[in-house]
Amino acid sequence: MLSARSPLSGTTIPRPKSGRKPLQSINSPANPVGNHHVKSKWKPDWIEFPLTDDADKENYPVCATPTKIESLDASLAEELSAIREKMERLRRDKKKTEEMLRQRHVVLNLQIKELEKRGEVQKVLEIEVDRLYRLKELRSSCMNVKAECTEEEGSQESTSQSPSSELDTER
Repeated sequence: MLSARSPLSGTTIPRPKSGRKPLQSINSPANPVGNHHVKSKWKPDWIEFPLTDDADKENYPVCATPTKIESLDASLAEELSAIREKMERLRRDKKKTEEMLRQRHVVLNLQIKELEKRGEVQKVLEIEVDRLYRLKELRSSCMNVKAECTEEEGSQESTSQSPSSELDTER
């Protein structure tokens, strides 16, 4: 660890060593040569040049090109067959999805019709409930009117019997 003197107390303060190195002088090499063994790349002493006809690469025979075309034709044929298979698979998938969509459409239409029927039945039932409620109110009002009528008749009979009885008693 490095240490530094404190200006106030004069004691040394231990400091952790950082990974930095000081700058090198201008004349010293970047990698100092010491006991380190530097591996150099192996360089052959001579280069061999073949003296056969294959050495001149620009003058290949023309017949080599058709084999490449045949291989290209074969690979293109494979790609074409793969694309055709893919298209056929996509057509089958399209038919399946269209059939599935048709079935869902039919099911949804049936559900819509069922909901419409239920709505109509509910409207009819609401109208009938409303009629029954009005009938009940009418009945209760009729009963009230009857009760009032009977009370009035009873009071009229009692008033009519009283004067006639007075007349009978006067005689």
